[in-house]
Amino acid sequence: MRKRGALKIEKKIISQASTTDNSLLTASYLISLQIAKCKKPYCIGEELVKPSLIAACNEALSLSGASKMKDIPLSNGTVERRISDMAEDTEKQLATKINKSELFALQLDASTDIQNSSILLPYVRYIDRDGSDMKEGILSVSALPTHTTSSDIFSFRWLH
Repeated sequence: MRKRGALKIEKKIISQASTTDNSLLTASYLISLQIAKCKKPYCIGEELVKPSLIAACNEALSLSGASKMKDIPLSNGTVERRISDMAEDTEKQLATKINKSELFALQLDASTDIQNSSILLPYVRYIDRDGSDMKEGILSVSALPTHTTSSDIFSFRWLH
């Protein structure tokens, strides 16, 4: 009887710990998006943003607001996963729009950066089904293993 009660309490604790508040999850994605847009390292979420949020909420709102800020997941790995998830979703949305478009054009641009690394940038232009306007998107950014000659570009497998 005592073991059954302890098991119920443990199950309740585990389910509470594994259930993340939806607003905290959304906040984590929004902050990760800003970190990516500003091109800052992933660690800034846990080292700067989270302590700043806690301090600001503690001052302006209440202790309950500050304690909720502590629960926003912003570790290096979490921010990296959020940014990867958003990038993958954007790529899927672009692929869907291209597939729905009747016409599209592909343009390849090759460049060499400061460190003498060759970079391949494939662009796509397509007619958006939602309207009649032309849209443009970057399909990928790939490092070429060799130089930026046309034969190297066309022999490189940049589409997966």
